[in-house]
Amino acid sequence: MKEKLQTYGKAMLVPISLVAIGGLLLGVGGALTSEVTINSLGGHWDSWSHSFFFKFFSVIKGLGDVIFKNLGILYAVGVAFSLSRKENGWAAFSAMVAYISMLTTISILLKNHGLSVDNTTISSFVSQGQSTIQATKSAALFTTELGYFTYRTGVFGGLAVGFSIAAVHARFYNTKLPVILSFFSGTRTVPILSLLAGGALGIFFFFCWPFVGHVLGNFAGFVHDSGLIGTFVYRFVNEILIPFGMHPLLSLPIRWTELGGSTVVDGVIVSGTSAIQMAQLASSEPGKLLVRAFMGGNAIINFAIYPGIALAMYHTTRPENKKKVAALLISVVVSTIVFGITEPILFTFLFIAPWLYFLVYAPLAAIGEVLAEFSQVSVYQGNIKDWIPFIFRPEKLNMWPFLYLFPIFFIVSYLIFRLCIQYFNIRTPGRDEAEDDGDIKLYSKKDYNEKNAQGAAPQLDKGHASPANGLAGEIIAALGGQENIVEVDNCISRLRVILHNVELIADDRHWKNELNAMGVVRVGKNGVQVVYGPDVCRIAVEVRELLEA
Repeated sequence: MKEKLQTYGKAMLVPISLVAIGGLLLGVGGALTSEVTINSLGGHWDSWSHSFFFKFFSVIKGLGDVIFKNLGILYAVGVAFSLSRKENGWAAFSAMVAYISMLTTISILLKNHGLSVDNTTISSFVSQGQSTIQATKSAALFTTELGYFTYRTGVFGGLAVGFSIAAVHARFYNTKLPVILSFFSGTRTVPILSLLAGGALGIFFFFCWPFVGHVLGNFAGFVHDSGLIGTFVYRFVNEILIPFGMHPLLSLPIRWTELGGSTVVDGVIVSGTSAIQMAQLASSEPGKLLVRAFMGGNAIINFAIYPGIALAMYHTTRPENKKKVAALLISVVVSTIVFGITEPILFTFLFIAPWLYFLVYAPLAAIGEVLAEFSQVSVYQGNIKDWIPFIFRPEKLNMWPFLYLFPIFFIVSYLIFRLCIQYFNIRTPGRDEAEDDGDIKLYSKKDYNEKNAQGAAPQLDKGHASPANGLAGEIIAALGGQENIVEVDNCISRLRVILHNVELIADDRHWKNELNAMGVVRVGKNGVQVVYGPDVCRIAVEVRELLEA
């Protein structure tokens, strides 16, 4: 079950790889096509707005909009592609066919019931006697996507298509038909069935989406009305789900669907906290980014809580191990601040003292999110990589509260964790007297799962490694060889692998010392995740190419 949820979570992350570059294009393009920005830089707006540069940056802004205005079809294609183990291209093509078929079906049915772009606006619903709030909720159900007037299914519609077509593809991609119909057999069967599946989904959404949309709107209203309590619960639950790799199932719907709320930006209804922030980033309208976006807490975690924990671990280690522990922790803190990769410290405490993670760290992170919202922090995400697009629109940000929130949480985290480590004699790296230099390390989830198991995992037989194939060959050997590998994929920072027998993989020391991995995580019975950070996409491609050679 955990492996299946991991796979779904990974599939849902596929389109997010485009968000960073899309945000950068929106940030640059939106800033240099804004009258406020140009005037603040001492430029002359009338001249600039008719110049070649204005047109150029308008195109740049438009390229960023491509991502955020088409998340539905991107999720449909990305999920189908990611979940299909064979003939991925046909799965992606079929998902596109199904998505367009779904939009067409909804559009035809809406038209037959007298609904159109003109009579589903906020003003139109107000003229029919609805209040402004009710009219906004009603209008939020509709949109125009890829030229079709349709329901605003957004990411939900994309996920429905992606998962459905992945299932259709897995069942029918190798279908055999009679000779007379052989042209339509095999992979060609899938897009044909996908056309019909898209129509069926369109009928389903036509009848069900008004109810679902209102439920989502009411849930978003509940979250909104719950105030800081809802904020605390969101961050606390999200941090608890991270060790199991299931946090995208909570965070992505909040960030990209009606569950994160809806608002009007430049006359267009936008749903989801991240989608709203991106639309606000591109908008020339004044005002800060959405404050209640559940984002400010990420920065407090990466810039204050984890560095404070790292310093506590350093100061409580034995004197003779301080240099080695410092070298280990500095690289971890840098990757946390720059890229938001927190797994090494996270799984160290899960291995040594899980109660410290669930009962101390998670509530502390949730309090950080609450105080960020209370202090009106408006920022996107919490690491330097994700902040790049937003430095071009500083007038949209409010990061000043970090000047006191960072020091407060750094000091509090340091004091709490140092006290806990010393009082409960927690064996963090470098504190165990039986530990030799080679044993000083941060722990992974594999260690956490196996600490009570009998025996040790087999060591890697280095004779099976293939130096000629470089790191990819060594990774395959460390995974137990090609015959032991069922599937290889990746998310933003991890190589995600399904194996026949997880006992055949190399131990953590080999992964970290010889293969440059930041950590190894075991998920379920046959799932393994190897943390490589931002370079994981290149590594995954090389491993897959070598496996297929």
